[in-house]
Amino acid sequence: MKEISLWHNLKRNLKEPIWQRIETGGTGRGIPDVFGAWKGQCCWVELKIARGNKVYLSPEQVAWLIKFGQTGLPTFILVGTNKRKMYLFSGMEAREVLDYGLKHEPILMLEAPYAWEEIQGVLFNENRSGGR
Repeated sequence: MKEISLWHNLKRNLKEPIWQRIETGGTGRGIPDVFGAWKGQCCWVELKIARGNKVYLSPEQVAWLIKFGQTGLPTFILVGTNKRKMYLFSGMEAREVLDYGLKHEPILMLEAPYAWEEIQGVLFNENRSGGR
């Protein structure tokens, strides 16, 4: 799986939210790949493809996800694998995801066929509690 495939799957399977892919060439470093809005809620999602158990995040991405998450803005890391699994992590746990990769406990771990409604519920505050 490639990151662009993860983006297309997100956009194709979660049609109700409005999604905006962010190209960081003209913006600040570390800004997540995708902004989503739905029913008065919004979130930022960094898309990643795991290499084995490893999830690579740049220092700028880690800092952005945590800093903006601390303001109450929902930030997430959605990780796809070549084993037809997806993991959704809180952006507030970006350091742990960088350090431990897929061994860190996710908010959701899904196997194909993916339960997209569960992902949408977490991203847009239907299932989320606290700073997640």
